[in-house]
Amino acid sequence: MDLKHLQRNWDHLGRTDPLWAVLTWPGKRGKRWDPQEFFAVGAAEIESLIRCIESLPVGIQKGKALDFGCGVGRLTQPLAEHFQEVWGVDIAPSMIELAGKYNRYGDRCKYRVNDSDDLGLFADDTFDFVHSHLTLQHLHPQLANGYIKEFIRVLAPGGLLVFQMAGEPTVRRRGPVRTLRRCVRRLIPEGVIRLCRRIRYGHLIDMYGIPREEMVAFLVGSGARVLDVQADTSAGGGWMSYRYWATKE
Repeated sequence: MDLKHLQRNWDHLGRTDPLWAVLTWPGKRGKRWDPQEFFAVGAAEIESLIRCIESLPVGIQKGKALDFGCGVGRLTQPLAEHFQEVWGVDIAPSMIELAGKYNRYGDRCKYRVNDSDDLGLFADDTFDFVHSHLTLQHLHPQLANGYIKEFIRVLAPGGLLVFQMAGEPTVRRRGPVRTLRRCVRRLIPEGVIRLCRRIRYGHLIDMYGIPREEMVAFLVGSGARVLDVQADTSAGGGWMSYRYWATKE
């Protein structure tokens, strides 16, 4: 999917059910998220993340942080408790508009629409901390890898990059069934496949994964030093998911 289609999809979700689009918990679809509960979940996630950061054998500056795929600012705002300035970027104007309305930190939280396949909004070595959660797994791997390269570019030397990405599907089809599925996918246009998904699942949120070994090799090849890789459950049923910790020297 190109960026314009991606932007339209997420902008639509931001106008129709923004909190559920960000955090698709069972029973919360249809504007059933209470905003206070929604942001409390984000605050708890960041507090856990900060504890992990403080346990690392490397220290980072607490100047500027970047929250990529910020949505309505669920994680951007609690990051402002720990950094002097936090930038949240998202492809959907509707999400950025809501993030501004929910913002409780004034100029310490800055939000921008980023509808480019790079992070040209920012110069090299700008951020002490770059973070992304529940975002890259919804981007085609080629696009996701491009953004990860940009994370490394805008990360200051000695800064910390932490991002989550789906890995491998947990259920793999083998033998003739898997071969037949691949053949069918080659014959059916991608637009038809997406329409079938929309009818089946009732929403426009695609999922992609990059195997752990490929991602580690990509990070190293892009100039990052991988500190840790942690398995998590963020991608939901049917997918392995990993959180990557890296720095730039």
